[in-house]
Amino acid sequence: MNFPIAFLHYCAALELRLTSLRKEVLYILWCAQKPLKAYEILDDLLKTKPNSKPTTVYRALDFFVESASVHKIESIQSYTLCCEPEKHLSSEVLMVCNDCHQVIELYDDTLRGLVASLAKTHDFQLKLDAIELKGLCKQCV
Repeated sequence: MNFPIAFLHYCAALELRLTSLRKEVLYILWCAQKPLKAYEILDDLLKTKPNSKPTTVYRALDFFVESASVHKIESIQSYTLCCEPEKHLSSEVLMVCNDCHQVIELYDDTLRGLVASLAKTHDFQLKLDAIELKGLCKQCV
């Protein structure tokens, strides 16, 4: 598959070991205008890799979630690219629209400090995860 130059630059900036399958999964998410469920990704992937299986998609998604380049949005069981994967922050906020499922990703230093303080107070080690807020985006209000 011939990927656009902008996507190849994006991949290079991630500094990850990308197999052809991982690159295609990432490209599907990169092209998406909304978060995608694993089976939606699989449906797209089957167009270029007809022998793809759900387990291979889940493995690729797990790799990207662990590297903080993709967010798993638990509340809607979907995946979306991280806007700033180089930050690897544990207190990202994902505002998820109840109607259209669009996601707004935010980084707030005050909230990050509060979360870190809470974790320290309770001897809790934070992982790379996000805080999900559910509501309505401005288009759906």
